[in-house]
Amino acid sequence: SSRRSTPSCGGSWPADVGRRWSCRVVSLAGLCVLALVAGSAVGAAACSSSGSSSTGKSSQKPAARFAAILGHQPTGLAATVAQRGTLLVGEDPEFAPQSSVDSAGNWSGFDIEVAREVGAVLGLKVEFLKLDWARVPAALAADRYDVAVSSIATDPRPSGKLAFAAPYTWSVAQVAVRQGGTTLTTLGQLKGKTIGVGAATTFQRFLEAAGGIGVSLYASDADVLPDVANGTIAGAMTAATTAASELASGEQITASGPGFFSQPQAFAARPGEVDFVALLNSAVKTMHANGTLSALSKKWYHGLDVSTPPAASVPAFSKALALLKAEAYPLY
Repeated sequence: SSRRSTPSCGGSWPADVGRRWSCRVVSLAGLCVLALVAGSAVGAAACSSSGSSSTGKSSQKPAARFAAILGHQPTGLAATVAQRGTLLVGEDPEFAPQSSVDSAGNWSGFDIEVAREVGAVLGLKVEFLKLDWARVPAALAADRYDVAVSSIATDPRPSGKLAFAAPYTWSVAQVAVRQGGTTLTTLGQLKGKTIGVGAATTFQRFLEAAGGIGVSLYASDADVLPDVANGTIAGAMTAATTAASELASGEQITASGPGFFSQPQAFAARPGEVDFVALLNSAVKTMHANGTLSALSKKWYHGLDVSTPPAASVPAFSKALALLKAEAYPLY
């Protein structure tokens, strides 16, 4: 993981999707996404929103379930959510296949199903509220949402005061090339080539830090790939999920290599809510263990499983930049 710039997206997606996943990480440049956090039902109802609910599978009351998970009675936002019985989730309505809403108010997507499963694990109903990235700081201050489940990359850390749960997915940067063309799997192979990227993304930052690579900027990742398919440029750096989705949609490209860097993605909530984040962590742990995240990933990303960390040889984004600065990033 991407419209605003970070890692992972594709298919018949909005033109800006690839940037967004990676952008949801380029916050230091003021580009990224922030999460929306906790709030009262009144505050949530005041938002511009379209909500749908799903009922948790557990018959145990939320307060009792939370106490069993935490080992004590829930406090703070966790207590508020337990009493309300509904988890208020901030979602982007135009971020398919992660999240989207139709004219009838029906939500769908990978993150939508993930959020519903969190509710099921914690014994909560789930209500989705439209996320307006331009107003996130104000929404955070107003406590309009409990959590943002929107493929938010935590490396580099988004600007603003946020608390993150444990990662539930990882976005991996790969280079897509024309089908039948020369594969580009190492930094050394990129030197002297022209590589397309969505502007203001982590992909752009990485390639410019590497040096010796022609960087061609596009409005979004999705705009780059047709030029790869027709041979205008040597390749495009994008998220593995973006490449997989575009390939599935018929684009004549292929992704090569294990990846150049990775970015963990997590739920975001208001800082200081220790019990609430602990509950989210418990849900994420359960969903990793029972295979839910893996199954949902394969369903929405054309068989690609982004629920597990990449190979140890693929550094996290910040580490990759540090290696480049120290001239220690392997060329081959």
